[in-house]
Amino acid sequence: MEHPVLTGVIGLLAASVALLALFERIGLPILLAYLLVGIVLGPSGFSWIPHTEDLHFLAEFGVVLLLFTIGLEFSLSRLWTLRKHVFGLGGAQVMITAALGALLAWAAGLVPAAAFVVGGALALSSTAVVSRELARRDELGQQHGRLAVAVLIFQDLAVVPFLILIPVLAGDPETGVWSAIGQASLAGTIVIALMMVAGRWLLRPLFWFIAERGSEELFTLTALLFALAAAWVTEFAGLSLALGSFLAGAMLSETEYRHRLREEIRPFRDVLLGFFFVVIGMMLDLAAVGALLPWVLLALTMLLLIKTLTITILGRLFSVPRGVALHTALLLSQGGEFGLVLVMLAANQGVLGSAVEQVVLGTIILSLALTPLLVAWAGPLSRKVCFREAKTRDSAVHDEE
Repeated sequence: MEHPVLTGVIGLLAASVALLALFERIGLPILLAYLLVGIVLGPSGFSWIPHTEDLHFLAEFGVVLLLFTIGLEFSLSRLWTLRKHVFGLGGAQVMITAALGALLAWAAGLVPAAAFVVGGALALSSTAVVSRELARRDELGQQHGRLAVAVLIFQDLAVVPFLILIPVLAGDPETGVWSAIGQASLAGTIVIALMMVAGRWLLRPLFWFIAERGSEELFTLTALLFALAAAWVTEFAGLSLALGSFLAGAMLSETEYRHRLREEIRPFRDVLLGFFFVVIGMMLDLAAVGALLPWVLLALTMLLLIKTLTITILGRLFSVPRGVALHTALLLSQGGEFGLVLVMLAANQGVLGSAVEQVVLGTIILSLALTPLLVAWAGPLSRKVCFREAKTRDSAVHDEE
């Protein structure tokens, strides 16, 4: 008896294991391995796994758990310590890069809603890839590492308003965009406030009670239940699944159980998030990307240049040494996993057309593939800039003498 689903799952697992082992060995981001699995096994490749709406919905649970774990890191004390670079440098980077990207997309002929999504998606860098590369090189504690993490924290937080606004942009155009945004913002504020109040008064006693029972299975299942229930609440309110899971993590971040929760959720998150990126790879139409390759390469070039220049200039305005600012900018010049999340959401909502979707997906995926090279070049380039800066400064002092 044949089992097509079982055959597809076995093929998916076998390809994932083989490519992950290969990518780990040669130092490429494992995110790219998952994307390649989706490309090879999806409609553009061998068509072993069908591309369906149910598959999209299942893949979203990876994003739900990713946002939940990010919410667990949403510590107010940590944000306050890094507030200058998180909200100052990070906020300026996201707003300026998103605005420039949106303006260029609008100038290229996109409607304002689609241009807004493209700008926002390309403004975000890869938290997963950059953090992994910095940790692998033992650079998280260095100045450029701390600065990159601060900007990535704001980018992760900036995903939340985009998750609110994209469904609004897909709504009835006769309602008016600003009116719809106002209604969504009001609904989002009310839902967030109610969930935070409920979480503050109910969650700590609940998880204390469960922890006292001493059952690992009960603790893990309760955490999953709460993350998925919170996601269901926000979707029911007309927002998004991922927003609810982020709020759930944020509510639990102030409890003594956040580290344990992160460890319990991590295996589910990693597996389902890998599946999400497989589905993203299935969305990539190689024939369409090939036909649109000049646009993809142009978008990739503009993405790397704009983000590198923007972050470098902003870093200097925030009194960051020139070499450190350039090093940080090169680390963050790629697209990221949350950009893929926004593109997927916008495409499902009908905000992005097929051609635009393929160009943005191709741009982000190629930029992720270049990240190991960017990380390798960032150090030597920044040291060269620092050397020239120091040499110029010494020359100026010598001239004064």
